[in-house]
Amino acid sequence: MKRIAIFSFCCLLVLSFLPISSFAKAIDVCVYTETTQWIGQGEAQKQADILMKRLKGKPGIGKVENLNSKPAAEWMKAHTKKDGNHVFVMYGDIPTTIYPAGCAKKDGSIAEKYLEAGNTFTNSADYFFWGQGGRNKECGIQTMMDIPGIVQWDDNTQMKLTAEGKKYSPTLAKMKAIESDRPFHVDSLDKKWELEVAFASKSGNAKTDRADPCILTEKNYKGRLIQVCQTLGCPEPVGDILADILLNYYVEAVGALAVDANQKLPLAWGDIKLGGE
Repeated sequence: MKRIAIFSFCCLLVLSFLPISSFAKAIDVCVYTETTQWIGQGEAQKQADILMKRLKGKPGIGKVENLNSKPAAEWMKAHTKKDGNHVFVMYGDIPTTIYPAGCAKKDGSIAEKYLEAGNTFTNSADYFFWGQGGRNKECGIQTMMDIPGIVQWDDNTQMKLTAEGKKYSPTLAKMKAIESDRPFHVDSLDKKWELEVAFASKSGNAKTDRADPCILTEKNYKGRLIQVCQTLGCPEPVGDILADILLNYYVEAVGALAVDANQKLPLAWGDIKLGGE
């Protein structure tokens, strides 16, 4: 027993000198369903409930909340910290509490500061940052990405499952057809942004001009946009598709599955066994 105690003490002593960055930082998720576009609020809530049920309690995932516009703005301010990798989920609309209507604040909005701190937005149904009733239109995504000419047109664009889509999303792999009405225009990206991964694309791989679902990443500040089936009516099982992407790809990609001081270490100490005890 003395050998176990000494070994445990030594391990804890070493641990005390490790930098905090050695431990995982759980990803918090805020799901916004108060207003939607191109999908009914009831259906958006159904998909959000599926997503939240799958995420809660999973490795790498912290607190999962479903918030209306005002508390969502406070959540975003509180999560605007460098390299947070936190996730804000939308269903076709971005609330005016974080991005003023008509692109009235093209620089320095709560939403832009959050993205530029290295956090993530996801969107299903309508055009990214378009806004309910065309509140922002094209300038929404153009100002958020700082790419003046980027748009998201092309109705009924047929997508092909990629190897990454098959690997990371069992839900996508089961779909007979994948289509997008507002695909990401990969060929319009500037040098600051890159296609991190395409789960489906026009070509069936990363060498493509259109992708959806996919993840776009800003190379310097590491903010991400995750697009999941931007289609009219959004009949796709987007709750499960996004859950697949976050749990099977995202948490590992952003390092949220590294050593967790609160969950893994106590278990390790309790499981230590040495010969001759």
